[in-house]
Amino acid sequence: MIKNLKKKRIIFFLPNFARGGASESILKLIKFLIDHNFSILVISIGKNFYRQELKKIGCDISEISSIRSSLSLFKLRNLIKEEINRSFQKIIFISNIHYANVISLISCFGLKKIKIILIERSSISELNIFENLILFLKNKFIFLLAKYLYQFADLVITNSKYEKNFIEKKFKVNKIKCIYPPSIKMVKSLKKSKNELNNNKKIIYVGRLSREKGVITILKALSELKSLNFKFEIFGEGIEKEKLKLFVKYNDLNKKVVFKGFQKNQDLIFRNSNLFINASWFEGLPNALVQSINNDVFPICSNAPGGNIEVIKNGKLGLSFECENVLDLKKKILLFFKKKLKINQSIKRKHLLNYVEKRSHQEYLKTINNL
Repeated sequence: MIKNLKKKRIIFFLPNFARGGASESILKLIKFLIDHNFSILVISIGKNFYRQELKKIGCDISEISSIRSSLSLFKLRNLIKEEINRSFQKIIFISNIHYANVISLISCFGLKKIKIILIERSSISELNIFENLILFLKNKFIFLLAKYLYQFADLVITNSKYEKNFIEKKFKVNKIKCIYPPSIKMVKSLKKSKNELNNNKKIIYVGRLSREKGVITILKALSELKSLNFKFEIFGEGIEKEKLKLFVKYNDLNKKVVFKGFQKNQDLIFRNSNLFINASWFEGLPNALVQSINNDVFPICSNAPGGNIEVIKNGKLGLSFECENVLDLKKKILLFFKKKLKINQSIKRKHLLNYVEKRSHQEYLKTINNL
């Protein structure tokens, strides 16, 4: 117990701790905090994809067995009460993404000696997207609970200024700040030659293959540009993969589109590429979009709610198109190749400092220590 009194305990809660941008950002932050003498517990619902890696760096892991996130409330509360009884110097509970934040606030209700930080890693605007009546009612319920409960958190952290402004305005939350994610280790210098930039027509997408990522919008736009001598490489996995493959087959794009699967090595992803497309319906702060600019792969992104437009600095570091608008995306692709657009290096160097790992982690450390 005396040993615990010297330690600060941080509990990270992310229900679906699967491979992806949010989990990668949390993993980087955890490594940094362990180096600064914090004790870490990571809680997920079901299997934690990063379990072995987290255990290797000294994290405690708890995988709650539950069919649904909402049914994990009592188990989560019991875990938190056990942590409080261990008499750490300070306990900070960090929840990630809106539905988990709602569950966390309910689970922690009435518990003392614990500080609660909510992180909005996506955009709460995604709750406005639904496929059926049941999902509409579920999303509306989560939104209303979040609107009422977020004010009881000790702090809300967002990935983008867009989301910070949205939550401040809609939820009337005062204890809120924006901390950009650790998307890159350092800002890179330009390496591509002029010839390489001008002659290639290699287009890439990097991310999860799910409906809201809008990959089908990209494919529809490219299917109308078959006269261009392009190659489109898709990096990622997801439930939409087979549907996307069928679209490629029936639209005679087999020779132009390649599914590359998941690839962690950025050098392999961005090498010899000169156009990156993000077509999401909503975003938090997309790491791949930041990384494309850092690797001098010109980006075109949707104007979806979230951090897209922030990353491209309102058009100074890329083009944007109206979300789900195939014709608009087609025009922007043609504009890029016609004008041989390039990334402004002076704007890039200054702007991307916001997303450097060291700066993000130092801001989290200062925030946690001041809580």
